[in-house]
Amino acid sequence: MVLFSNCDNERSIPSLVDGLKPGQRKVLFTCFKRADKKEVKVAQLAGAVGEMSAYHHGEVRDIACLPSLCLTSQDYVGSNNINLLLPIGQFGTRLQGGKDSASPRYIFTQLNPVTRALFPLVDEHVLRFLYCPIIPMVLVNGAEGIGTAWSTKVPNYNPREIVENIRRMIRGEEPRPLVRTVVYCVFLS
Repeated sequence: MVLFSNCDNERSIPSLVDGLKPGQRKVLFTCFKRADKKEVKVAQLAGAVGEMSAYHHGEVRDIACLPSLCLTSQDYVGSNNINLLLPIGQFGTRLQGGKDSASPRYIFTQLNPVTRALFPLVDEHVLRFLYCPIIPMVLVNGAEGIGTAWSTKVPNYNPREIVENIRRMIRGEEPRPLVRTVVYCVFLS
């Protein structure tokens, strides 16, 4: 029971190092290895994730990693400040929290060019199990997870403020408190 609980927490709660759950990390690993220059169907990428990253959830492994693919691609207000994959198609709306995304065979994605800058290529040969981004992605995109007897909810913050605080700490200055801000846009017709 203890072993299950520990594994459940590792799978359900994002790492503070890179802000990713193992499923999301496997999606990122596969995208880095494939190095696709063009968009790819989400269903095809899900199959590649199952094949390349030891995603071991039986015959439904292709379907099991789809939530991770969609989560890293969403760009509606309140989801990701910096999405690691580009959403090409309907990846869900804010109204339903992304649960209304289109079928994986109809939506496409590709690695966001900024993702490689956040997770430098030079680190890949040194780091095996985690990615170490140049800024704390757990603060940029937030993190949420429920495990066994544990849960987490880290809100997302403005990436510019995070970078400025990192620069302050490098200079030996005190960081400024981060303020949780949500920007709402109203369009008048």
